[in-house]
Amino acid sequence: MKIFINLPTWLGDCVMASAAIYGIKEKFKEAEFIFFGSFVAGEFFKDFPNSSFILENKKRRYLQALFLRKNHQFNLAFSFRSALSAKLILKLLKAKKKFCFDKTIIKEEHQVLKYLNFIENALSFKISPQTLQLPIKAKFNAPLTLKNGKKILALNPGASYGSAKRWEEEYFAKVGLYFAKSHEIILLGAGGEEAKICTKISEILAQNGVKAKNLCNKTSIHTLTQNIALSDLFLTNDSGTMHLGAALGVKMLVLFGPTKFTQTSPWQSKNAKIIHLNLACMPCMKRVCPLKHHRCMKDLNPQMVIEKLKEFKT
Repeated sequence: MKIFINLPTWLGDCVMASAAIYGIKEKFKEAEFIFFGSFVAGEFFKDFPNSSFILENKKRRYLQALFLRKNHQFNLAFSFRSALSAKLILKLLKAKKKFCFDKTIIKEEHQVLKYLNFIENALSFKISPQTLQLPIKAKFNAPLTLKNGKKILALNPGASYGSAKRWEEEYFAKVGLYFAKSHEIILLGAGGEEAKICTKISEILAQNGVKAKNLCNKTSIHTLTQNIALSDLFLTNDSGTMHLGAALGVKMLVLFGPTKFTQTSPWQSKNAKIIHLNLACMPCMKRVCPLKHHRCMKDLNPQMVIEKLKEFKT
């Protein structure tokens, strides 16, 4: 049995699709999987059992599909992406049955359920349990207490989707300063704009006598997962990294602004809380605030977040 899967592009979507993909694995226990997709998707699923991965080359993706057509006969082919390019790749493959996720189906339900329904309807079976699973295994499964008696507060101030999802750098710094007596501060994120954000937060903390460990753009997905697992508290924007925290079950507070928390909130995580305002313009689902005031995040002040974090028993 050979199964092709075109993976979601982004880390968060990969995590949310994991319940459905492990459901396929549970139904076809002996199947060989060939994954296709972005670098991030490949890194996330690289330890998936009995699988191989092909990194998508956007300029040569159709040649890659033709190569797969020539060398593989698939029993099943799935695309968790619904872009035209993904549909064309699926069309080029040799497969007995092909299924493509349709994101145009408008349902006010969580993205995890959308992916689960996609696979359940395709294969006519019920996936159980409907839980997120990480092919990447964290080294520790509990918060770490350091030699100085402190625990770890992890701050994740980035969000690849756009600036509208990001809380203010100064606000993250104020939270770090409040918890500095009881927690060591670590900063998590990717490169580019996120690196600049983490550097600014680190500088603000340093100016106030607090040394943070800036791990932005210095971790693989595997070590990023480890660092989240070791944290006593995890403060994050709505992001792919947030979904790792949900899968790990860490004590996590998620800051929501322009996005629909009903569809992308932490999935089945007893230790996760969300915080958001209720403005008339929310959720706009835009990458940049169309009204240019960004009140959904700016009016969500640090003291509100600190009080919500204090609800966790650290």
